[in-house]
Amino acid sequence: MIPRSPRIEVFATEDRSAQILWRDLRCGELVLTPSHGPPLSMAIDPHLTTGGATLDGLPPGRSIDIVASGPAVPTPIVTRTRTMPPLPGEELARIGTISDLHLGAVNFGHRGTLREHPTPDTAHPRRCTDAALRATTRWGAEVVVAKGDLTNRGQIHEWREYADLVHAASVPIIGVPGNHDRAFRNGLAPEDAARAFGLTLASPLHVVDGAGYRLVLVDSTTGGHNHGRLDAVADDAVTAVAETEPGSVALVFLHHQLHRWPVREVWPVGVGRLESRRFMEAVARTGTRCMVSSGHTHRHRRWEHREVTATQVGSTKDYPGVWAGYVITDRAVRQVVHRVTEPDCLRWTEFTRRAAGGTWRWVAPGLLPSRCFDQIW
Repeated sequence: MIPRSPRIEVFATEDRSAQILWRDLRCGELVLTPSHGPPLSMAIDPHLTTGGATLDGLPPGRSIDIVASGPAVPTPIVTRTRTMPPLPGEELARIGTISDLHLGAVNFGHRGTLREHPTPDTAHPRRCTDAALRATTRWGAEVVVAKGDLTNRGQIHEWREYADLVHAASVPIIGVPGNHDRAFRNGLAPEDAARAFGLTLASPLHVVDGAGYRLVLVDSTTGGHNHGRLDAVADDAVTAVAETEPGSVALVFLHHQLHRWPVREVWPVGVGRLESRRFMEAVARTGTRCMVSSGHTHRHRRWEHREVTATQVGSTKDYPGVWAGYVITDRAVRQVVHRVTEPDCLRWTEFTRRAAGGTWRWVAPGLLPSRCFDQIW
């Protein structure tokens, strides 16, 4: 077999850091040397030649060349990126999100053909969610929003597992239901699960106020259907956005993505285009600084309507396996999306790159500007 060429890529950037991912490296030391900032060296595990690390101490708003060298690569590899400029205004808060946990799942792919062998004691959805929560809280999130498909089939034992991680977390976790949480006749409805396990879930709306922000969590599920709807709760959601404290930012979180185009560009189906445009226009008319983010597609996308940005953020438990963070100032919001890089999680998420006939490796990550960007007002 011809050995694959090593690859180094930048998955996430902030103003003073960049998350670097590598694939198909050799066993040995890897040294990452940025053109501006301190170098970072590490040993590549002979059993896991895919990994990731964060380069800290980089200057903001600069073009950075990162040289990968050492025995882990046959020849030095140069990767170029650009750090974000400093956010204007004083940082007020950090919010984390996780999406599409699918607790209770044991496989992935259209026909469920991707499975872990041998079967581990702890399945990949729980491992990846636990790792994402650890990373999100280290990053500084004061609250985490779980954007739907918290369970795989809404079963009691799956809700119990979600409750276990919620109650064990070091920061509050607030959820919105997804279609997988509500679509199965023999499942436990999210409202019943919330009462039984002491969970905080949007039903159909939940509002949280903090320093410099208002979180508006919206239940977009439609019973046993895969697609989402907003009309039943849109007026209340828009009112909640409009009543955001002056100078604060509203973050609207829901499970189903808002469709931008008349032709649905992806499966699964989210909220229809006309309904999505009405909602975005109504939010824009409030004059409130606002961003909308969803899950559902397990992909990363971004679009704008007037001064309101809508994003999709990928799943925590399959490729690329991510969590998202939102940095809030009195003048801006920054979205950053990081991969979960703990080895037992990365081994699984890298395996799931082969989904969708091998195209998932290109479809799911999207572009860096769709994952990491600043919204400045």
